[in-house]
Amino acid sequence: MKILKIYPTSRVIRNERLKQKEEDTLLPTLMRVDEFEKRAIILPELAMVDPLHRTLFLQEASNFEGFKALKINRELIRFLTKSDAIFKFFEELSHEEVSFDALVEGDAYVEFSEHIEVLEQLLLNYKHLLASKGLTDRVFVPSSYRLNKGFVESYDGFEFFLEGYLSYFELRLMEQIAQYKPFVIHMHTSKFNLKVQERFREFGIELENNAYVKFDLHTQTVLASIANKQVIKAEVFAVEERLAQIPLLLEAVQKMVNTGIDADDIVVILPDESFKESIQLYDKLNNFNFAMGSDFNKTKAYKQLESIYKHWQIFSDESQFLLKKYEIKVEEVNNINLTQKLRVEQFFNILERLNLANKRQEVLDNMALFKQVFSTNIMGIKSWMFLWLKKLSTVALDDVRGGKVTVMGALETRGVCFKGVVVVDFNDGIVPSLPAKDNFLNSGLRKFAKLPTKNDREALQKQLYKRILEQAEVSTIIYSKSNNKAPASYLYELGLGMGQDIIVNTKLLYNEENMVIEIENPIIKNFDATALTWSATRLKIFLACKRKYYYNYVLNLQAKEEDALNEGLFLHKLLEHLFKEKTFFESKGQMKSDIDRLLDELLETNNPKIAYSKLLWKAKFEKFIDAQVEHFKTGWRVLAREEQIIGSIGGINFKGVVDRIDQDSRGTFIFDYKSGSINEANRTKNLEKLTDFQMSIYAELLKDRFKDLRLAFIEIFNGKMTEITALEEKTALLHEIISELKGMREVVAERCEDVSKCQYCDYTLLCGRGVYL
Repeated sequence: MKILKIYPTSRVIRNERLKQKEEDTLLPTLMRVDEFEKRAIILPELAMVDPLHRTLFLQEASNFEGFKALKINRELIRFLTKSDAIFKFFEELSHEEVSFDALVEGDAYVEFSEHIEVLEQLLLNYKHLLASKGLTDRVFVPSSYRLNKGFVESYDGFEFFLEGYLSYFELRLMEQIAQYKPFVIHMHTSKFNLKVQERFREFGIELENNAYVKFDLHTQTVLASIANKQVIKAEVFAVEERLAQIPLLLEAVQKMVNTGIDADDIVVILPDESFKESIQLYDKLNNFNFAMGSDFNKTKAYKQLESIYKHWQIFSDESQFLLKKYEIKVEEVNNINLTQKLRVEQFFNILERLNLANKRQEVLDNMALFKQVFSTNIMGIKSWMFLWLKKLSTVALDDVRGGKVTVMGALETRGVCFKGVVVVDFNDGIVPSLPAKDNFLNSGLRKFAKLPTKNDREALQKQLYKRILEQAEVSTIIYSKSNNKAPASYLYELGLGMGQDIIVNTKLLYNEENMVIEIENPIIKNFDATALTWSATRLKIFLACKRKYYYNYVLNLQAKEEDALNEGLFLHKLLEHLFKEKTFFESKGQMKSDIDRLLDELLETNNPKIAYSKLLWKAKFEKFIDAQVEHFKTGWRVLAREEQIIGSIGGINFKGVVDRIDQDSRGTFIFDYKSGSINEANRTKNLEKLTDFQMSIYAELLKDRFKDLRLAFIEIFNGKMTEITALEEKTALLHEIISELKGMREVVAERCEDVSKCQYCDYTLLCGRGVYL
């Protein structure tokens, strides 16, 4: 006999094929249930709409006055997030064969009735729109299909291994087939799938509870009923932190292997599949294979596209930093015309010019399909990027690492069995996972319309765990107490209780030596200060912390570029531009006007943070403007800005950049702008602790060039001009330091004694100091 056997997942089919290789008999045909449904029906001469395109069509169908009552934003990006719930609602009604009128009968609220009418009109509009384009949707399958008798007649009988739920549409399809051929259903009954048992009861088939049952829809007779005497043999453990489950998981797997269970016969079940990323991180020996694969949206290629899209949304410093992080040229992205309407080919041509990460075959395949589906559409590049990201977010990459222990989500366990089972995250809210809140129907109305309620869905998930656990020879269940989480109440329904608290040995996670090799006071050998060109900053770092000097100037470890706008650097730039245009100002109003204009020109952005800073700086500059105008009234004029100087002091080369040089008929002023405190730079006490010799260096390098030289700090936000104090003493101290530098042949790169200096140091992590500890 030619029998078609129908299974819930591809994994079950693979397992069955392996078993069949050992049998000397005529092999049946095996098929997944979704493939079976496609083959068993014939649809009108219409093509199935693409999952993304259906959203665009639904958006178009929603363009009628009454739709506003649903208070759903029709902009593409916002609409797409809501469309999933709408489609889910439509599909459930059609597959459960529930009419809109039946829903109205079950709810007395007038507003609800109006909303249902709007949804019914939306569905009708959507259907007509698809039909006009030669398309249909799976929403309309139950009402438009006819049985594929040719397919049915090609088999002598059907066997369906039920693990989960059956809608009325699926049941009716099977009942139709059963009119022509035997249709045998295998299932395991329990208190967790009473909803399904109730459906078969409506067809006149009474099933024994808590049993393996086999019955034929063709004859409506029970062929076998065997009481389920399987007992769950499981250990239950509680840990304090979620990550602490991993060493316990590894230990449980190792114990199973030690007792003789083959690694291929062990499964780790993740109720929350996102936890796979943590497990992958600590799977150093590649013992696991992840059935769900890895998410493409975690790859660099996806993150590049995502960072571009985010930048187009906000144009902030943070978004520019992300572009740089993912090696994208900010200027090229900013030059793209966001208002131009494009075809799909033009969109991908623009992406091609950005030289993004290499494309995987999975991406190329999806791109070809995307181009085909949207070949006639025209929209802005932001809409294209949003849709393309949405498409790519569903791409999963196969796990090719070859581990023997399988890791899978709960749904993938349907129909399979393993000798060893480990389940993690066995917490309330995760096991079973709570269904998303229904936007349209409450539990009472669902019950009235005979739709699955939240409790029904949870019960079916519980059945999945029950089946995989009771078939195992040994199993381990782990949950965490982090953030006051509670163990899943389902543990009590299984008769297992809360288990025991475990203090986990986390050394299993960190069994490798620290990759950062601590160097105790590295030594800079063959040190020759005369062979270097020093700056005030380099000297300051050398005097303050030899270890920082070693990281910065010997190892050349450069600090990360700052993402946020650097106030000091920007204000220096602004004042350079200001005095490039004019060498002095007679009017406070004119100076203020020029500063305000430069602020707007140099910071052309809609970023609220920058806008606030601009307003703040405009107000803070008032005292600076007052003081500067008074300064210029006495005859001073700006001679140079950002003047680069270089020369030798005591046999050592120095260089620097002077913020501003002013002159009048009597002498010269060297100015250094300060947006912060000048206390350290202008100290008069404990000069032996001084590390900032900037003004002394300027004085020494410029004393032959200018006569009557004076040096001062300008505090930008209060306008004060403060001349350097104790310059002679500081310069004498500088010469002493230079003499010491010239005599050094090696430098011990010790850490500084003042730990408070480490708080904002770029090398805190390397040093092992500060907040990282």
